[in-house]
Amino acid sequence: MLNKDLLERPNLFFVSKREYFTLIAAILVSLYALFNNDKPQIDAMRTLFLGSYAGLQKQFSWVRRFAEMQKTDTALRRRVTQMMLENSQMREALLENHRLRQMLSYREREAWSFRAGRVITKESDQTPVCVTIDLGRKDGIRANMPVVTPEGLVGKIYKTFPEISIVQLMLDRNFYVSARLQGNRVYGIVNWNERNGLELASVPRTAVVQVRDAVVTSDSSALFPPGLRIGLVRDVSEDETSLFKTILLQPDVDFSRLEEIFVITSFSGRAQQ
Repeated sequence: MLNKDLLERPNLFFVSKREYFTLIAAILVSLYALFNNDKPQIDAMRTLFLGSYAGLQKQFSWVRRFAEMQKTDTALRRRVTQMMLENSQMREALLENHRLRQMLSYREREAWSFRAGRVITKESDQTPVCVTIDLGRKDGIRANMPVVTPEGLVGKIYKTFPEISIVQLMLDRNFYVSARLQGNRVYGIVNWNERNGLELASVPRTAVVQVRDAVVTSDSSALFPPGLRIGLVRDVSEDETSLFKTILLQPDVDFSRLEEIFVITSFSGRAQQ
């Protein structure tokens, strides 16, 4: 009885699926007849079938090419991004090297001692008056030491801590430095004016001052070495009621982009106390 059931099961499967097998057989016979018959009607049908099949193949090949193009585009974008990042890093390294070379050129001009540092915090005000640097008492930094960049005077050390210091910038209205014109040695006091900005004050009306004249630290200061660039004259005016000219300066240092600085620990053989 068991053997009879095992023999009948395949027959039942074929019987239940006979429509599908009949359809598959009919398609195979039709395709054989289609490709092995030379009658004009059959040849036309064969041409139509092959044309439709070729069209489908073409559409599918376009989809494949589109997918491949997407993959290629993604790879190219990734490579371009990588090259852009590498180029940015190389440019930053080049600029860093240029800035350091400018800083090191100070050593060739004067017998000064420096400590190189970085700005770690800045005020968010439009006109900041102080910044914090990564040098402190353990680095030999003391109050009133001059702070410079390759472009010129930044300010002075205001307060020190073991590992950091606060720098008072030239933009602080309480900051004063003795200065002179580099050309004709006209002396004055540089100070920040809330209304006019950086100003060279106490210059007599009889002094000859022109726009674009360079202003540097004078040799009469006990805190700052002489010859540090401060800025350029951007405007000169006179008031008949005053004995002094009004001289406005453009700072040489871009205070909005302070990154690396130098603290002058001694100059001309004088150690800063």
